[in-house]
Amino acid sequence: MPDDQSVVLVTIDSFRTDYCGVAAGDTDTMPTLAAHAEDGLVFENAVAPGAATFASATSFLTGTDPVERPDAAGATREDMKAHVREHMAARRSVAEEFSERGYETAAFTANPWTSRYFGFDEGFDRFEDFMENDASSDLLEGGEQESTIGTLAMNAANWWQGQDMFMSWEALADEITEWTAQADDPYFLWVFLVDSHLPYLPPKEYRTQSRLKTYPANMGLFLSRDLPFESILHDVLTTAYENSLAYTDEFLSFLTDEVGEDPLFVVHGDHGEAFGEHGMYGHGRQLYEHLVNVPLVVCNGPSGRVEEPFSLSRLPALLHGLASGDESVPERLTEPYVYSSTRMPNVAVRGKDWKYIWSPDDRELYDLTDGEDAEVDDEDLRAVGQDLVDFWLGSQSEKERVVAAAAELAESGRV
Repeated sequence: MPDDQSVVLVTIDSFRTDYCGVAAGDTDTMPTLAAHAEDGLVFENAVAPGAATFASATSFLTGTDPVERPDAAGATREDMKAHVREHMAARRSVAEEFSERGYETAAFTANPWTSRYFGFDEGFDRFEDFMENDASSDLLEGGEQESTIGTLAMNAANWWQGQDMFMSWEALADEITEWTAQADDPYFLWVFLVDSHLPYLPPKEYRTQSRLKTYPANMGLFLSRDLPFESILHDVLTTAYENSLAYTDEFLSFLTDEVGEDPLFVVHGDHGEAFGEHGMYGHGRQLYEHLVNVPLVVCNGPSGRVEEPFSLSRLPALLHGLASGDESVPERLTEPYVYSSTRMPNVAVRGKDWKYIWSPDDRELYDLTDGEDAEVDDEDLRAVGQDLVDFWLGSQSEKERVVAAAAELAESGRV
């Protein structure tokens, strides 16, 4: 379809809105992204469906509810891996939809949760997940991040077999350049970066503090999310995180130069990151704003700011609509409230300026204009939030019942 616009989607792991400068207007950390935001479309209340990659990516690539099961007692990591594979196998991805429209498609992802192992390669003509890389060799390829005893120790403790979270964007750059040089319009390119994921280890030229501070702080967080010596290590970690974002912004500059001004250029976070808020570091367990309110910026398309809540589960529809030239689609995809969830299980309902968080043992209500430091006393709004959570939990139970019945029928051989 010759009138369709090419699309470049950049996903940045563990990407907080209040650290990237787009929300606050600070252009120092990520000037390239700030320039895109100035000229493009900014979603001020973009919300990730989950607080971890496996939950969010399965949703923003398929447009369906995130993977948050199994949450039963005794569920293992292997159970979760199997569930992610089942989710991706049963649903059409945005890449498959673009491919059916005649797009050439490619993906370059450094995150193991979005590898071909889980079926994320479906619909891509070219798919690189780098899972064959030897995690013990050249850990920090492409950056000046030296392989010290500290990095080797953290790599030894890495939770993923055969893959690390040290891959810099420069390790992907040559293959991206090669593909974009030969790709025919229209094309869909997806890049997933992990430079801002724990451990926060920017290259030497981007570090504003000694690695003698950075490595012990990362090791402390890596070994315990309660962060020992927090009063000392907190600022070291946040500085290292900001340095990593500055390095990530260089990729946006590189890719902008590489693809030019013709493609629709979309940048977003898969989820956020905690730095001590509500006693947590990292991500995955809670649903506060710093974990699910993520940057979402569109360049080379419509401009302006969207204030209504937008769920990343609507990202496929947004990309397809804008690529077809429908600039009214962003407003039509916003909603009065959106959901996020974790497999703890926790559920959050997010309105434009309020938020209700449900867990089996607690209920929290916040006025987001005042932040999330103190709950508000509004029984009517609390009742609305609980009704919406009850509806979500009921719909999830019904979906699971239907899926279980279909699986049982298939195993019986009657279909």
